[in-house]
Amino acid sequence: MARVAAPDGAFVYVEAKRWFVREQGEGAPVVLLHGIPTWSFLWRKVLPLLAEEHRALAPDLLGFGRSDKPSQGIPPVSELATELARLLDRLGIERTALVGHDLGGLVVAAFFERWPDRVTHAVLTNTSVRPERWRGDGLSPLAILGIPLVGEIAASLLRPWMLRLAMRPFLVDRTVLDRATLLGYWEPFERSFRRMLVRLARQPLFTADELARWRRVLVERCGDGKIPLLVAWGARDPQFRVDEASRLARDIPGSRFLAFTRAGHFLPEERPRALARAIAVFLERPQALPSPR
Repeated sequence: MARVAAPDGAFVYVEAKRWFVREQGEGAPVVLLHGIPTWSFLWRKVLPLLAEEHRALAPDLLGFGRSDKPSQGIPPVSELATELARLLDRLGIERTALVGHDLGGLVVAAFFERWPDRVTHAVLTNTSVRPERWRGDGLSPLAILGIPLVGEIAASLLRPWMLRLAMRPFLVDRTVLDRATLLGYWEPFERSFRRMLVRLARQPLFTADELARWRRVLVERCGDGKIPLLVAWGARDPQFRVDEASRLARDIPGSRFLAFTRAGHFLPEERPRALARAIAVFLERPQALPSPR
């Protein structure tokens, strides 16, 4: 079984593509997927807590963090799911629990559609299967990057303090974004991620039809506890709202639902210990967690 030896992560090559992967612990695997504009750094506090009982891994999706930046931009979600399957093969992981935040939640759903037999448990946190939520309702800082020429200029002018301003509305406890943490989230911007963001603003990673299909897949394959599903939410996320999360969970009989009232969009950053504890309990005894009301 291939493993990532370095405690702070290492590079793994899969069919000439370079992934950066953090890995800790032994036992049944659980794979943590980040969203936009973050990377595996988002899971750095959760990873060691889950590693007490599990083989916990957090990769940088292709186009993000320290992983390769494809010349054509971030691959579509369906392709990211395919590449993830290849990475799991390389790491000797046949079946795993999948945890997805933001865009990572869609990768979980797309993976689930094609390889349900490889998923033992699924956890979704602060994501959406509704197209209007991904348009941002005016909140998204990506909008200006979509304007030709203006986007390139804006990307070149990005600085860490701008990232802080962009993240602040999505945090409840803004003290978590101290200088060291901010620079951690900023690191990918010094590794060609600016170019990825410009392309992302102009080239959607999924379609409305795909979102609708992935929602049906979750209902059909997780309903009645076929594959355990936990919907865990930072309740004060202004973009991916908790009422939508609760509704999704109610539509999937047998799913579990938790809302963290003192967290916004970046739940793994604000409530890592509580989230890790909830995931650990869910992986061992899904029925111990509450059902949606």
